[in-house]
Amino acid sequence: MSNKLNIGVAQYQQRRDHVLATVELYRLWLDKYSDAAAEQTLRLYELAESLKRDKLMLAFVAEFSRGKSELINALFFADFKQRLLPSDVGRTTMCPTELFFDADSEPYLRLLPIETRLRDDTISTLKRMPIEWSMLRLDPTDTAQISKAMSALADVKRVTIAEAQALGLCDANDAVRSGDGMIEIPAWRYAMINFPHPLLKSGLAILDTPGLNALGTEPELTLNTIPNAHGVLFLLATDTGVTRSDLEIWESSVRRHANHHVAILNKVDMLWDDLKSADDIAASIHKQVTHTAHELHLLPNQVVALSAQKALLGKIRGDAELVARSGIVALESLLADEIIPARQAILYKSVCGEIQSMVSASMQSVAMQVDAVRQDLEQLNSFSGKNRDIVTSLRDKLIKEKSAYDATTMNFKVTRSVIQDQGRGLLDQLSEDVLEKMLVAGRADLEDRWTTPGLVRGMESLFEQVTLRFHDVEASSGKIVALLDAAYLRFHQEHGFPLLNPPQLNLDICRQKLGVLLHQVEKFGTDPANLILEKRFMVKKFYLSLVAEAQGVFVLARTEADAWLRRSLDPVVMRIREHKKLLETRIENIKQVHSNLDNLQVRTIALKGQQTALELQLRDIQVVVKRLNGRLSEVPALVG
Repeated sequence: MSNKLNIGVAQYQQRRDHVLATVELYRLWLDKYSDAAAEQTLRLYELAESLKRDKLMLAFVAEFSRGKSELINALFFADFKQRLLPSDVGRTTMCPTELFFDADSEPYLRLLPIETRLRDDTISTLKRMPIEWSMLRLDPTDTAQISKAMSALADVKRVTIAEAQALGLCDANDAVRSGDGMIEIPAWRYAMINFPHPLLKSGLAILDTPGLNALGTEPELTLNTIPNAHGVLFLLATDTGVTRSDLEIWESSVRRHANHHVAILNKVDMLWDDLKSADDIAASIHKQVTHTAHELHLLPNQVVALSAQKALLGKIRGDAELVARSGIVALESLLADEIIPARQAILYKSVCGEIQSMVSASMQSVAMQVDAVRQDLEQLNSFSGKNRDIVTSLRDKLIKEKSAYDATTMNFKVTRSVIQDQGRGLLDQLSEDVLEKMLVAGRADLEDRWTTPGLVRGMESLFEQVTLRFHDVEASSGKIVALLDAAYLRFHQEHGFPLLNPPQLNLDICRQKLGVLLHQVEKFGTDPANLILEKRFMVKKFYLSLVAEAQGVFVLARTEADAWLRRSLDPVVMRIREHKKLLETRIENIKQVHSNLDNLQVRTIALKGQQTALELQLRDIQVVVKRLNGRLSEVPALVG
């Protein structure tokens, strides 16, 4: 295994753990110094849990016999000195296979029977139903046992054509080729492998997809799993180049959907020829790379030529020269330099952006308290030798200031109530009931259409309604932002709060996902396999595949809107609460001075103690801020 890839994944884990530790550090700060609201504590817990579950998903996509499993073996499992995944001729992975590490479970191989395709349940649904899966325990110390267990991934079974058709695994060509009315199909629909490999333990997850048939019969892979992968490796064979079926997979499943995709020209060793010079061989490989890049509309540096088999052999034998010649180092470098950092950037943007507003609000609140105590100390020092009337005047001024602040706060409570009502209305627009009504009405509309173009138009109309709903939600959010702007401005002008800019709700990512699904609707309506279906079966298939994915996008939109509401309200609510506490403390201090002018020294000492404690709070929260900005690499203990 390449040191660079190893280091890249390890750094990804370290930085993810760094963010997780920062979230925990902030939570400890709140526990020690602040009366955090329950909603804020819950949100920090949710952020921490999402970080713990975060995976860096790499999907390997290709037609059959392109060497996906062999490349996975070469990249990640050469240390076992044998193939972990089956990749021999005639014995290759026959079902989509997911590899990951789950510390809460013993190592296992779970296999989903192909017969579950007779039901309407998606793979995502069945993942939550362990009873439906066959399970084999894996012993990480016994390579022979692991190899034997993994061979089940290549299992097939012979069934009648009618049975295969019922499973959606037989087309007209299969029926013609069958001489005895029987055909061969995969024994399993999906496989999940929980394995304690160092890279998997670091947060890497791998998806191995077995060819065009699996992608076509399991639309969930094309519509959800592959688009959500952080990198897609698309394999082709060097000797055949880009075939028609390769191009079909590329256009339908990879090109428009994947975040980062790389084309792999595998089996490049077929161009190695002892009768040719090294320059001639390099020229042949370069020509094939350039042609492939042109066919797939990629830059040449997005195409990597390699030999997975030679890379695996070289690593097992410890032959550094063969490993270098295999070309796998270039792929490992690309993964470490581009795909892993890109995922890391997304992680920082999604998590750090949210926690940054909370931490900034806490730091500014403490800074205001430090400044206020400093002013109080200056006033106390000026009281020496002065009469009670001056102290009374200062006390009355502070009480008047607090009364004005309380009035502003009461006004904000009304504004907050309006915002919360509007927020509930906004979320109601994205509720399950609203979506269900849209889907029921959409299905009824499709039942009234009798032509294929009419059905496709009805399907498109349903998705357009969802897109329109997102626009309506963003319009509603604009009214909330206007209310927050006015509230922020009033606290800024009347009480010296920092002027905040409430975040805007942005559902672009949801619209983009719907755009991809809408493109799939067009393909769905022209797919010959769908056109031969009875209308009721075509509508059912549409709802089980594309609509099911649209439901997921709808849920994502509601989650985004809910998080946005919290980010908008929480900072100002925290500042209001802390400023009220500050004013009450100052009034209490001046009251005690007023009652006993002879005891100024005692009050001064008490205030200096408050100042020291607040400066300690400020220093500790500044540590959290610096960590968020990436300037500290270690988690210091809170001084206490």
